[in-house]
Amino acid sequence: MPRKLLLHFLGLMLAGMVGATLAWAQPGGSSGSFKEQFQEVKRSQLGPALGVDQQTVDKLLQIDQRYHPMRHQLVNESKSEFRRLQQVMEQPNPPEQEVKTILTSIKQKQREVERLKQRQDEEEMAVLSPVQYARYVFYLQSMMKEARGIKGRPPGPGRAAPMTPPSPREIPVVRPSQ
Repeated sequence: MPRKLLLHFLGLMLAGMVGATLAWAQPGGSSGSFKEQFQEVKRSQLGPALGVDQQTVDKLLQIDQRYHPMRHQLVNESKSEFRRLQQVMEQPNPPEQEVKTILTSIKQKQREVERLKQRQDEEEMAVLSPVQYARYVFYLQSMMKEARGIKGRPPGPGRAAPMTPPSPREIPVVRPSQ
């Protein structure tokens, strides 16, 4: 039972990361091509990484494609509700009932996102063995890390090298003579 619980937890964590990253990549104008490139990389690398055939890879991608739009819509609706809540809370005396209604709506959307993540996780676990599923979790974690790095880099020929933050500059200290 603990093994199943661990796999379930890893699946929920993974689904959250995938959803958040893809939702984060969605609003920009070029995100469509980024999303397409990301899907194509997954399509070509997933089979060897998990030790599964292309048919299994296609099933996993179909599962993700089925749940992603629903999660994305709920996340966007939740963000919209949160902005509305901020506006209401800026009032000197925010109306209690309106605040309660908005908070209830936000919580409901969060629960629905979690239910969708859980259903997706269950479908993916039905397609893969526990070992393959664990590999899938680790593969997607590394893909998310790489995708975040690529997404944060400026366009241009140097995209292959990881971006490093600028180093702090040294400030010369001048000591007055005594």
